[in-house]
This record gives sequence, structure tokens and C-alpha cells, in this order.
Amino acid sequence: MDALHLAIFLIATFAGALVTGLTGFAFGLVVSSAWLFILTPAEAASLIVAFGLIVQGYAVWKFRHALDWRKFWPFIVGGALGVPLGVAVLTSVNPGYVRAAIGAFLVVFSLYSLFRPPLHVTSAGPLADAGVGFLNGALSGLSGLSAFW
Repeated sequence: MDALHLAIFLIATFAGALVTGLTGFAFGLVVSSAWLFILTPAEAASLIVAFGLIVQGYAVWKFRHALDWRKFWPFIVGGALGVPLGVAVLTSVNPGYVRAAIGAFLVVFSLYSLFRPPLHVTSAGPLADAGVGFLNGALSGLSGLSAFW
């Protein structure tokens, strides 16, 4: 890896960790927007999983006493069901399309977040939590966990 690629890798890694630290998610989305230009999809997916576990593991460790572990089951079940869908999509879609879709998603979501009215946090219930878990699992299968399937 030459100096330019190393600089891109380090800047993307820092940006992904910063975004995850501020928002609690999106490490894989942020870093894949740059990593997929300098790494193969298998390398990027493996690193997304490894770095994501480190970043999120640190956050969970710091807040472990404040977490209600019983509320995680809908997210875990939804995620477990979503991962195979993401992997199936990844194996049947051109990686260039995946790259473009992730980039478009990041731009649209960023604009939405910039212009949306303030939101009030409410609990939507276990079914909504399972839906969020499913979408997270599908994105994980599409971008990160697929290296191990």
C-alpha cells in the first residue's frame, strides 16, 4: 500500500470512528465509501467487521451498566433474519451498484438529517425494533459480514 492509499485508509477510518462515536452507527457506511476505492470488497468487509467490533465494543463496555439487555432481543432476531438477505443481494448484484447505492444513501440521509425538524424520541415497540434490526442485518450482510459467509 503506497502513501496515498494509506492516507485515504487512515482518514476514512478516523471519519468512520468519529461518526460512530457521535451517532452510534454508520461506521461501515462511512468507511466503505472510501475503502472500496482502495481495497477489494473482501478486504473492506473483513476490516469493517473488525473495526466495527472494536468501536462498538468499546462503546458497549463504557455504557454496560446503563443498558437494559432484555430490550435487545428484537434487534438481534431482526438482524439475524436480515443478514442472509443482505448476503443474497451482495452475491447477485454488481459491486459497482452497491457502491453507488451506499453513496447515494449517505448523501440523501445526510441531507435529510440536515433539514429535518427536531425529533422527539419515543418507543415504537418491539416490532419496530425488530424492523430496525432487520434493516441493520441486511446492511451488515451487504457491506460487512458477507466476508465470513
